Amino acid sequence: MQRVSSNLTIFFKLFLPTAWIVFFTVFTALLFIVDDQQLPFLTSPVFKYPFLFLYLMFFALLYFTIIQLKRVEMGPDSYVVTNYFKTYRLIYEDISSIHIIPLGRLQIVTFRLKSKGKIGNKITFLASKHLFQSFLESHPEVDQQLKKLIK
Repeated sequence: MQRVSSNLTIFFKLFLPTAWIVFFTVFTALLFIVDDQQLPFLTSPVFKYPFLFLYLMFFALLYFTIIQLKRVEMGPDSYVVTNYFKTYRLIYEDISSIHIIPLGRLQIVTFRLKSKGKIGNKITFLASKHLFQSFLESHPEVDQQLKKLIK
């Protein structure tokens, strides 16, 4: 198995959301707990409720994008997907389509699966362009199989 995911995946998947959620959850909770007389600007409804709305919107954005990232390792017959807690081995024939978004030296790759499994029906990962291309060049049969699915 050869890793194709970027090393930044663990930072984006685990560290960034954890730090953001802890800091802003505590700050948001304090806005509603602190006495209005101590911090009149921060505890006014004009600041409190828009901040709560933005907090919830950004939390949803984090959940539906960054937290959904997976780590992927590919081999000649199958690939391994992990969310850093559980690991699954899947075969290439289960992929129905592939969508790639280039981001400089990185790319966001989404494998849409034919049916829903324990990991879902969509696998999104942050791939290193160099590692992904290196794997495809060393495994031309997988490259041909995956090129048919790219949309």
